[in-house]
Amino acid sequence: MLSNEAKEAIKIAKSIKTQQSDKLTPDQVCFLRNDANQNNSVSIPDDIKMDEINENAKGEFYHLKNGIDRTVLLFIHGGAYMTGTVKSRRKLCFNLLRRLNCDGFSVDYRQWPEAKHPAAQEDVMAAYQYLAKRYKRVLVFGESAGATLALTLTLELKSESRKLPAKIAVFSPVITQINTMPSEFLMQERDPMLLGAGDPVPYFAEPYKNDPLISPIFGDFTDFPPLMINCGSEEVKYDDSKVLNYLCQKAGVDVTWTIWQDLFHVFVLFDMPETKQALNKIAEFLK
Repeated sequence: MLSNEAKEAIKIAKSIKTQQSDKLTPDQVCFLRNDANQNNSVSIPDDIKMDEINENAKGEFYHLKNGIDRTVLLFIHGGAYMTGTVKSRRKLCFNLLRRLNCDGFSVDYRQWPEAKHPAAQEDVMAAYQYLAKRYKRVLVFGESAGATLALTLTLELKSESRKLPAKIAVFSPVITQINTMPSEFLMQERDPMLLGAGDPVPYFAEPYKNDPLISPIFGDFTDFPPLMINCGSEEVKYDDSKVLNYLCQKAGVDVTWTIWQDLFHVFVLFDMPETKQALNKIAEFLK
């Protein structure tokens, strides 16, 4: 049974969904980013020291006081490669870091309309390499488009025989840029966050290309690190998680798939008991 906070979150998400369009203009994207930063950003707490990194890697580097040495979390936000921001996801990142008791790096990757694929892929790879030189153990968490980037990052590392992340947790992953999965149609009225079955996001110039760095459904998951998949039972991207779980099982991956009943796309962005439960499970897995 959903908590009262979850029911209220669904009402809020529905009000946002009615304003959505699958064809945002550049001005609308900039407005949504600024709005997210103003309304969802949190200040840096006393137990975390932040460094702004603007080298080959770009993002916010969080150092947790008295945290575990040599372990770090690479945090990759979502937002359809358009509207997500590092600042607006701080609270989610901090909540994970405290549960993991380790440092974290939230990567500020390039998005549309300023850039197109493979810009985000390059930026996430640069952030991973930056951390891999400094820490023995790199964990990866991504939500929505960030979950896709967590998968494509690892697929690229694997194809180049580089060191892989220790563990990966993805929330509401998108494994194909072509929105034709059955749940895209079946869940349209049930997912309060996403419209479903729309045009491919404009970040990709060739969304129909059978490229695993665009759509991980075409990837080889053999020898993939331990992976945790989370999704809501009501989300339009439900079948993405279902197929990803199948592909990983088929490849012999140590994969865990958790379905959160009656919940929606990336519900962990909302303050509610179900979010705490989900983050506890993710932290337990990543540890």
